[in-house]
Amino acid sequence: MSTVNLDELEGAAMMVEDGGGTVTAMVSRETGMIHFLNDEYADEEAPVPAASGADQSYVAVPSAGTLGIGDGLILRFAATHMADEQDTVRDLFRDRNTEGFARLLEERGMGQAWDRFHDEATRTALRHWCEENGLQPAN
Repeated sequence: MSTVNLDELEGAAMMVEDGGGTVTAMVSRETGMIHFLNDEYADEEAPVPAASGADQSYVAVPSAGTLGIGDGLILRFAATHMADEQDTVRDLFRDRNTEGFARLLEERGMGQAWDRFHDEATRTALRHWCEENGLQPAN
């Protein structure tokens, strides 16, 4: 079973999410190495797999949203930790105002709670995805 670095996997899922369909990331089942399939993130260290997904020696990295660690995580945090601020958070989220969210967290003394929530939810989702795909999560 190949080992996959969870920090790199998280970064790949975020790139897939932010790429809006233009970025594909694949994990080698043999080596655990993550390959990007587009011009901006060209991988010169190893052969690049086909984007078709027909090659079973690679597994496509889903978007952060598909994994449940994308923008929706902010709304889940607000629902469980800032119920009285849900409308404000929803407005900030709709406006893509990450600075406003960070400011609100600071004002409410919720920064550390957010960091713990984000880290735990992210690690859990990434570990689960690795296990589902026959990969060993590292770190």
